[in-house]
Amino acid sequence: MKLIIISNRLPIKVIKKNGKMSFTPSEGGLATGLASLKTTMEKHWVGWPGIFTDNDEEKDAITKHLEKFNYHPVFLSKNQIEEYYHKYSNSVIWPLCHYFYMHIKYGISSWKVYQEVNQLFAQMSSLLIEAGDIVWVQDYQLMLLPTMLREKNANISIGYFHHIPFPSYELFRILPERAKILNGLLGADLIGFHTTDYMRHFMSASERVSNVKFIMDETKYKNRMIHVDAFPMGINYDKYSDAPLKAAPKKLSMEWKKKFGGRKIIISVDRLDYSKGITHRLKAFDLFLGEHPEYHEKVTLVMVVVPSRDKVDAYADLKKEINENIGMINGKYSNLNWVPVQYFYRSFSFERLIALYHISDVALVSPLRDGMNLVAKEYVAVKRDTPGVLILSEMAGAAQELRDAIIVNPNDIDNMKDAILKALQMPLEEQLKRMARMQKIISIQTIQKWAADFILELSDIKTENEALTAKLLDDTKKKKLVANYSKSKKRLIVLDYDGTLSPFTSIPEEAIPTAELITLLKNLVKDPKNMVAICSGRDQKTLMNWFGDLPIVLAAEHGAFIREDGEWTNTLIEKKWDKDIVDIIEKMTDKTPGSFLEIKKTALVWHYRNVDPWVAALREQQIISVLREKCSREGLQIMKGNKIVELKAIGCDKGYVVKHLLEQGKYDFMFAIGDDTTDEDMFRGMPKKAYTIKVEEVSNDARFYVESQKEVLPLLKLMAQ
Repeated sequence: MKLIIISNRLPIKVIKKNGKMSFTPSEGGLATGLASLKTTMEKHWVGWPGIFTDNDEEKDAITKHLEKFNYHPVFLSKNQIEEYYHKYSNSVIWPLCHYFYMHIKYGISSWKVYQEVNQLFAQMSSLLIEAGDIVWVQDYQLMLLPTMLREKNANISIGYFHHIPFPSYELFRILPERAKILNGLLGADLIGFHTTDYMRHFMSASERVSNVKFIMDETKYKNRMIHVDAFPMGINYDKYSDAPLKAAPKKLSMEWKKKFGGRKIIISVDRLDYSKGITHRLKAFDLFLGEHPEYHEKVTLVMVVVPSRDKVDAYADLKKEINENIGMINGKYSNLNWVPVQYFYRSFSFERLIALYHISDVALVSPLRDGMNLVAKEYVAVKRDTPGVLILSEMAGAAQELRDAIIVNPNDIDNMKDAILKALQMPLEEQLKRMARMQKIISIQTIQKWAADFILELSDIKTENEALTAKLLDDTKKKKLVANYSKSKKRLIVLDYDGTLSPFTSIPEEAIPTAELITLLKNLVKDPKNMVAICSGRDQKTLMNWFGDLPIVLAAEHGAFIREDGEWTNTLIEKKWDKDIVDIIEKMTDKTPGSFLEIKKTALVWHYRNVDPWVAALREQQIISVLREKCSREGLQIMKGNKIVELKAIGCDKGYVVKHLLEQGKYDFMFAIGDDTTDEDMFRGMPKKAYTIKVEEVSNDARFYVESQKEVLPLLKLMAQ
C-alpha cells in the first residue's frame, strides 16, 4: 500500500540557468509537514515541477532525477500554465474563495483547460495507483481530481485538503461550474478544511447543489461514507522555536536592534495579495500616528511584502497603492531621525526573518480573508520566553486557535488603530502569559500533527468504507440470490414502493406504476411459490387504484391497513387529528415554499422534497421541536424519512407487517427491499438469513444494498425469469 500525494507543485524547485538544471527542495509548510509524516507506507508525490519545457530530452532528465525521490512530474504547456493556473485557479477560484468577487476574471477557455489539466493529473497519477492505495489531493487547483481518480481506479481511498477559505453558499453559487466542482470534491472519502466555518460552508453548498444530506460531519454518497472535518494546519514548531538560538539569527538580531535603536518594532509580513489587507493596515497605522503623536520617533512599522503575481493588473495596482500609502505616511511624519514605515519589497531568508520576528514587539497580521495564516504562528513560536503581542484578524483561520492575540476586524480601521495602542501599552507580564498560552497550543498543533491526523482519519474511513463495500449486492451476490430463489419452495417477497419500485417525483401523485412494473408483478405472482406484498406509506385508495387488480398483499400507511385475499383489515384505529398539531404543520407549510402536508387516516406527513435544503433542515428541526411534547401526549411518534417528517401512532410500522406475513407460512426464501428509514423496521423484522436490501445507501439493518433505484426492477426480473 502506498501514500500518493498530489499537488499543483512538487516539493522541489526545478530551475534552468545557463542551460543547466538545478533542483532545490521547497521550504514551504506543506512540503515540510508531509516530509516529516511518519508512516510505514511508501510515499510518492505527483505535481508540476515548476518549469516549462517542450524538450523531450529535458523532460526525461528531470523525470529521471525526480523519481529518485519518488517525485513524479506532470509537465504542462505554456498555455496550460496560463489558462489553468493563472486564469482559472488564481483569477476565478482564488478571488471567489477569498470573497473578492470583483477581481474574478471568468473565461470559458480557462475552465476547459482547468478540466484538461485535472484530467492530465488523473492520468499521470493512475500510472502509480494500485488497489488499496491512499491518495491525498491538495488544494483548489485540483478540485475535480478526486472524482476523476475514483472513476479510473477502483478500491482506493482518497483524501482532499482545501488550504484556502471555502466561501458561503451565497457567494459560491455564482460560479457557473459549481455543480461540477462539488461533484469533483465528493469523489473524496475525507474532505479537510482549516476551520469549522469552511466545513459548514462546504456542506451547505453540497446540500443545495449536489442534493447530499449531511448528518453532523458525514454523508452517505453513492456507495461510500464521506467525512468532512477541520484540521488546523500548524508549523514546524521546534524549527521556529529553536531558530533564534542559532548563530546566524542571533547576529542578525543584533544588527536589526542597532538599525532601529530603542524604538518599538511592529512587524508585518505578507505575500503581495489583495486578500492580505496591507493597505487597510497602513491606513490604521497612519490614523494611529495622527492620534498619538507621543509615539512619534518611538515606533516603526517594518513591512515586508514578498513579490507575487505583480504582472497581473490587480496585483500591479495593489503594489502601486501600497507604495503611495507608504510614501504618504513617511512624507507626513518622518524626520531626519525617524522613518515611520520601513518597507522591504522582497523575500527574506529564513535567518533574517527569524531575527526580525525575534526583536519585534508587535506582529500585525490582519488579512481581509485567509485560510490559516502561518505568519502568526511563526511569530509566536519564535518569541520563545520573550515578550511580544500578536494582533490578529478575525478573518484568518488562525484566529480560532490563537484567542490570546488581540483579535481585530481588518475592515475596521479604528479597531486596528486602537489595537496598536493596546499592544504597545500591554504590560510585559500579560504579554508573557498570553504568548505562553498561544505557544502551548501551536507546539501541540504542529504541521506534523496536521498531516498525521489527516492520514489517520482517512485510514479509519478507508476501513469503514471497505466494510460498506462488502455489503454491495454485486453481480456475484445477485447470481447467488437468484440461485437460492430458483431452488426454494416457498418465498416471501416484500417490496417498498416510492424510491424502490418507482423513482421519486417532485409531485408524489405522478409516481404512477409503469406498464413494465405491472407486468413484472404479474410474472412474480404467477408462480404459486411466491407470496408478494407491497408495503408502502401510501394510502389505501392510491394502492387500490394502482394494484387492486393484482392478487398481492397490500399494506397501506406502513401497515395500518392490510389487504389480503381482497379484504382490508385495520390494524389501528383511524386517528382524529388534534387541531393544534395540524395547525402547527400547516403554518410551517405556509412559511416553506415547496412543502405540503398530506393527511392520512393514521398518519400526518409533511413533505419537503422541493424545498431548499437549508430551509428544509431548519423547518424539520422546528416541527420536531414544537411537536415533540404534543405528540408524546397524543401517543404519536415523529419519524424523519426521505424528505418527509411523519407523525403516526406508535406500533404502526412495516416491522409489524413483516411479522404478520411470516406467521402465514414457513418460507425458505425471504426477500425485502426498500429505500427509506421506515424500511429499517421491515429489515429488522426479517430473519437474519433473509435477503434484506437497502436502495441507494448502506443500512446497518439490511444485509445488502444496491447503488441505484434503477437496479431494482432488473433484479426482480432476474428472479421472475
